[in-house]
Amino acid sequence: MFIVYVGSLEYLEWGSVYGIHLKAGTWAVEYARGFVPSTLFTAIADSMFCTLDYVSLYYTARLVIKTMVLEAGYYMTHVQELFA
Repeated sequence: MFIVYVGSLEYLEWGSVYGIHLKAGTWAVEYARGFVPSTLFTAIADSMFCTLDYVSLYYTARLVIKTMVLEAGYYMTHVQELFA
């Protein structure tokens, strides 16, 4: 077991995994690279079956749907300008 200090960064090599235990009042930020929308299915399944945090799932889904609709509208507007 190792201790992670405030402000430190931990890097994992490709294909490696490890688990963490967070005490009450602590938090962690996870950084992901790549096509993020492809991870939505896994995140929703995790919220539904593992964490059972339906309130956060509702707010997250509402935010994701809203931003996807806004972004789709933005791109559709600019596509029409290209062919006009």
